[in-house]
Amino acid sequence: MPQPDGYSIEENILRRSYAIRSYEVNAGGRLSIPSIFNLLQDAASSHALKLGVSVPQLLASNYTWVLSRIFLKMNRYPGWGDTIQVHTWPSGIQRVFALRDFDIRQEDCTIGACVSAWIIIDAANRHPIRPTSFARQLNPVDRQHVLAYPLGKLPLLKTPRIAKQFSVRYRDLDINQHVNNACYIEWLLECIPGMLENGHCLSELEVNFLGEALQGDSVLARCCPQDEEGLRFAHDVLRETDGRELVRARTTWLDTARLIDD
Repeated sequence: MPQPDGYSIEENILRRSYAIRSYEVNAGGRLSIPSIFNLLQDAASSHALKLGVSVPQLLASNYTWVLSRIFLKMNRYPGWGDTIQVHTWPSGIQRVFALRDFDIRQEDCTIGACVSAWIIIDAANRHPIRPTSFARQLNPVDRQHVLAYPLGKLPLLKTPRIAKQFSVRYRDLDINQHVNNACYIEWLLECIPGMLENGHCLSELEVNFLGEALQGDSVLARCCPQDEEGLRFAHDVLRETDGRELVRARTTWLDTARLIDD
């Protein structure tokens, strides 16, 4: 078993432990969704580095990774001081997508699972290339996906009811010089009125990443309830200067006690 913040790789499955720090929890003392995204990206980056296909390694050949689609399901949230393990592995190639699965565990029990689809793009013209030429290095693991969920295209948000504006700061950028994926998640969650404050936790999050925001851009996060109970929302994020759609998403919420105590 890897020690906190250490990792091991067996049969091309990376297992990395993380001790939850004070700045990774929300006001309720539980691991925040943006922090979960950062931990998943960290585990994936650590694995990619060992496989020889990390972002810095690809940039040397004028390529880079971009996250395209992701679906996260959480069953329970750890708190400050807890230790979790993220298990991750390349899980296949589908058209232009390289798939990666994540199993989030605490004390040998799965508390969350995630399936994701990534694309390799030409760093100069931003056009995708097929990842088949990298298949040998990725060496996808032949096992069942952690979630039997198709990563499809989400529908257009036609009738937004709530909107909130954000400006892209330098600190929001990643190594690709565009907004880090976790920042989009922060904006989506900020747009929902009072869900965390009113005793709810996110149980499902699905995101399509469609475009890039850069430093100095102004973006608009919008959402609309999809049910009478107000527990399901459709989302998008637009760049205000040209109306370009950057993100589509959907969220599903449950009572906090159900996710923490089940």
